Amino acid sequence: MKIRDIKTVYEIMKDSTHMQIIWIGFLVAPFVVGAWFDLFDRIPFLQKHKLFTLIAVLVAFLLMQIVALVFDARDKKKKLLLSKIVGYMAANNYQIVRFSTLNEQLGLDIGEKDLIALINTFPDKIRLAQARKKDKNGNYIVGPNGTEQMENAIGTLA
Repeated sequence: MKIRDIKTVYEIMKDSTHMQIIWIGFLVAPFVVGAWFDLFDRIPFLQKHKLFTLIAVLVAFLLMQIVALVFDARDKKKKLLLSKIVGYMAANNYQIVRFSTLNEQLGLDIGEKDLIALINTFPDKIRLAQARKKDKNGNYIVGPNGTEQMENAIGTLA
């Protein structure tokens, strides 16, 4: 195997979804099991416990599949939330929307940490911004020293 081949495999795996990796693992499993049996034959301790060791390897493989599915579900949830936010901003022609406004208007119950994590996940689509803070009546809140108070917001990239 050449370095060029390793780079190609790496790029394919990097661009693959979790489900595609699971299917590849399923299709490659017969070859991998054969390699595991060869390894079992070479290690004296494992020769006596082939079945137990193979079951342990299969359980580990299944656990990895479950973890991959969980991460895939999280990725889909983040992409859905991103599309809701970007769609709301585009529909109302907004450049910046406060976190509190997003929670009110979209019926979300997402904390500030989670929204900042979403921004960090998709830095090429949205950004962290600052917006003037409003009270319940829509008036801007002014601090004791006369300056307007700011709060975190999401902004689109132009």
